[in-house]
Amino acid sequence: MLIRRFIWSALIICVLYVIIHQFLLQIPANGDWQYNLGMLVQALSLSYIAAFLFFIVHNYYPYLSTKKKYQPVIDRELNDLWEICKDLTTNMSTHSNVRVTDFESEKLKLSVAKLFRNLPVNLKDDVNGENLDSKDTTGQKVYPFPRDEEFDEKNKPLKIRGLNFDKWSEAIEYVNSNISRTLNKVLKLKDVVEEETILKIFDMEKSIADFGMIAKIYEGSNNKTFANEYLEQQFIKFYEGIEELRKYNKRYKDPSKYKY
Repeated sequence: MLIRRFIWSALIICVLYVIIHQFLLQIPANGDWQYNLGMLVQALSLSYIAAFLFFIVHNYYPYLSTKKKYQPVIDRELNDLWEICKDLTTNMSTHSNVRVTDFESEKLKLSVAKLFRNLPVNLKDDVNGENLDSKDTTGQKVYPFPRDEEFDEKNKPLKIRGLNFDKWSEAIEYVNSNISRTLNKVLKLKDVVEEETILKIFDMEKSIADFGMIAKIYEGSNNKTFANEYLEQQFIKFYEGIEELRKYNKRYKDPSKYKY
């Protein structure tokens, strides 16, 4: 923003000087050096104006044309990613009973730490290995009911964009694959995507990959919660990325309010 103001301010100064200089030429100079200095400044001003017009015609106008063409596609892709990531964090809030709503730095840090320290690792007992020889309190054998795959699928504890998952590691793998796929698409259009957005998605990809790695380890070792200081610090970036993507969700839902 500061550089843009400088560029436009310099253009206005150059245009004004060229106009004023035409009147100054009507006044005899006290010395050759004054005349030569005035002509030098005018030449520099005209060069700057010419360079600015060249930039507008050959760079800026094609950029705006490309942005207008691809912005709806970018909005759609990043809106889809926002919804997937939002579903994941909604599941996390539901199972930890911690809502992350304040994105002010210190409050966000405390909320994310509290969330992971309350987030259970194992959400559902695995009935696949149920012991057929188990007995109830009367000594009678207890046999499991036949499994209903359709019922199990509908009652998996994690749901993201219509897909159900039993474990955090499975849900995270799905989210991670979508982040990576979207990032690849965005990088192909990096000339018309905000640099801040690309950097935030990079941070999200690293955060979710770390979460996935820790989830697999904790699920295998039967940890109770995801309390992990490193993960708590890293996942702050994931929430910041979701907040960055929110503006694409708003623009996708109501494009009439935005000019491309």
